[in-house]
Amino acid sequence: MRNWPIKRAVLKHIKAPQPLHGTTTDTRRVILIAICITIVTTAHWCTPRDTESLHLLHVVLRKLYILPVVLSAVWFDLRGALVAALAVTVLYVPHVFFQWRGDLGENFNQFAESGTIWAVALITGVLGGRERTATSRLAAAYQATVSALVSALDAREHSTERHSERVCAYALRLAREFGVAPALRRSLAVGALLHDVGKIGVPDSILMKPGPLTDDEWLLMRQHPESGARIVGEVPSLDDARNIVLCHHERFDGSGYPRGLVGAEIPLDARIFAVADTLDALTSVRPYRSPVPYAEARRMIEEEAGSHFDPGVLEAFRRVPIEEWERIRQGIDR
Repeated sequence: MRNWPIKRAVLKHIKAPQPLHGTTTDTRRVILIAICITIVTTAHWCTPRDTESLHLLHVVLRKLYILPVVLSAVWFDLRGALVAALAVTVLYVPHVFFQWRGDLGENFNQFAESGTIWAVALITGVLGGRERTATSRLAAAYQATVSALVSALDAREHSTERHSERVCAYALRLAREFGVAPALRRSLAVGALLHDVGKIGVPDSILMKPGPLTDDEWLLMRQHPESGARIVGEVPSLDDARNIVLCHHERFDGSGYPRGLVGAEIPLDARIFAVADTLDALTSVRPYRSPVPYAEARRMIEEEAGSHFDPGVLEAFRRVPIEEWERIRQGIDR
């Protein structure tokens, strides 16, 4: 039995939830930090210092410079915090010389405040970097957990190697065509990889039986969705996989199991998964039958619109060219 690593193209979709990052998000954050610094600086330069209350306002304003520094540390680690502190210093020091020239006591306080800003930048920047590192380790541990469970399933069912990954890739492509939000795509990816995790508790004599199952054997086999739901329910970070694990054998007309859900009662990710799972089952070798071509598989799936499958999901399924489904399989099996 080969020890198949999960393909990188699939693995990238099963990262643990993390703070938002990306070119657009980071640009917006930089703009927000720049606006904060500009507002505080403008208020400093435009506020008179003739009375004690106005002087107090200046003290408050210079402490507000800490806000963009802390935000930079949270969003961009130590480097971002130091850049923000440098920007604050460049804009703040001229204010000290021009508006408070000759006031040695106040100059000392203001330069001490500048030192405080740099200290805050260093401390929060280091702490922010450590938090980011811890988050990355958590994401790696999450991926390792999913990979280990998938490997355990592959070790049980030799005839279905890469099945979970192919279904995951199919489901993600179908979800994109359907217009599913990114957050649901992530739960779809994890659920697709772990949909059969409950089969770990099914005896080998049933799981790998080449012929038809008896009624008693079917009764045991049909328990695997609920068993799988209990398994992933024990791991909080895998909770978003529960919909597919529990509902992947439900049918649109209510004739499925384990709960006999009808139509929209079945979670959307499970309805999308059902099409992807059947596509792979029909086009893959099984002990009890040979695979069918993708065109034939599409025809067979479309015949089940409204009974097994959500007609709306099938509309998206029809829009994806058969050649693309074949390329997806080749990319996973390669």
